[in-house]
Amino acid sequence: MSLAMPRAIGKRITSPRFSDPALAFHWPAAIAFAALCFAVSYPGRLNQDSLYAVITMTARGELGNWHSPTLGWLWSLPGGLLGQPAGALLVQSLLLGLFAGFLPRVPPTPRGRLTLALELLLRVVLAGSFGSIGKDVATLGALLILVQLLRHALHTRLSYVPAAALAILVMLVLLIKSPNFLTFVLGIALLLPFFLHSFRLYATIVTTTLLLGALAVPLNRAVDAHLFGAKDMHPDKQLVIFDLAAISLRTGANAFAKVPGWPTAQLPPVASCFLPNMWDPFAPWGPCSGYSAAYDRLDAPLKRRWALEILTHPLAYAGHRLSYAGYLVRSQDHASWGIAGDAVNDAASATALAERREMMARLHANRPVQLWRAGPATAAFQWLEVHLLRYPKIQSVALVGSLAILLFGWLRRRTDVRLGALLPAAIGLGNFGMLLVFGVADPARYLLPTVCLFYVALLAQLAPGYERKGV
Repeated sequence: MSLAMPRAIGKRITSPRFSDPALAFHWPAAIAFAALCFAVSYPGRLNQDSLYAVITMTARGELGNWHSPTLGWLWSLPGGLLGQPAGALLVQSLLLGLFAGFLPRVPPTPRGRLTLALELLLRVVLAGSFGSIGKDVATLGALLILVQLLRHALHTRLSYVPAAALAILVMLVLLIKSPNFLTFVLGIALLLPFFLHSFRLYATIVTTTLLLGALAVPLNRAVDAHLFGAKDMHPDKQLVIFDLAAISLRTGANAFAKVPGWPTAQLPPVASCFLPNMWDPFAPWGPCSGYSAAYDRLDAPLKRRWALEILTHPLAYAGHRLSYAGYLVRSQDHASWGIAGDAVNDAASATALAERREMMARLHANRPVQLWRAGPATAAFQWLEVHLLRYPKIQSVALVGSLAILLFGWLRRRTDVRLGALLPAAIGLGNFGMLLVFGVADPARYLLPTVCLFYVALLAQLAPGYERKGV
């Protein structure tokens, strides 16, 4: 019995023929790109969410879990020495450097030289984007390093240090934003068909991964509350209110009113507040902020109502989510990230400085925030960002391109598999799938990981490689 089980399972698993080029880690390249990122964007560009995060780590009485305390803590590690946001910029620059240090070992042929040149160009463009301090940029850095480590593992035995690094990176992505667990689950679901023949085994692995991944949500809350002492600001209200409002309008029945104690008469009608592409009108800063205030004391019953409405009105829910995804893919709001984006610490913008001062006064900030000014290289990096990462159709190109890479790999799965291309494409599509289910606003920066992972996948597909049997 004990021998028959492995054989039975083994017949359902394929060992593909890989032809990925080996990756080598170059410390000089890593240090050079980390330094480039730090120098180009010094002291770093802050949006309002990131300003809140760096301030509340020094004003602990204001610390809440609306944004990731884990990421705020990580940003604050060099903050005492460098100030902020330079400390946060250093952390993100190191993430870029660790990714940039991995380069493919390619032959000195025209195709090999072209691949290496394009790899270096991608890292140069990312140096500008990593100057925008934010959870999406930090998530991107962790995912890029994770992909490179897994690609490197194709050619070397996975030792304790890389395995520990992989575990830390996965945990970091989950603690930055717990819904990211679905990114990994969907990425695994897209990759498994290349290795499995049994649908039952496939379903078992995906279901188990989903259940284990969902534990990231309570884990995240426990870390925020017990490790950092962050106040519960009910961040889940964004998703619950957004979905309940949409279902209410699509079914013609106010789902909020079905919750005992909900102050329906004191609140504006759902139809006067709802936007199909974002939840912001219901937020504490929005015109219908009463919904956000009423949510806090009814958190648990509203979540139960949310789950029940999804189960009883699946078509209304699916229509709402697909509508939101359409706005996300068509969004041209790239202004909240990168060296070409808006920043509340922009020394040349009076409006940005006023926003920064207002938030610092409200949060009783006790440390100055460094101001960003355009440098000699700013214009060149802005141009590179706009033409590679920020043009209007980039989200659609990344999604279609990632699907094409998976389809091409599937058609060639019996003769040649480029796992180095399939892996980032699958995780990039997983990021989009996570937003499809959990997204509450449509700034294009939320698809930044999908866009950049598509470029990584495309370059891995183009690189000259070699044949290697097995995993």
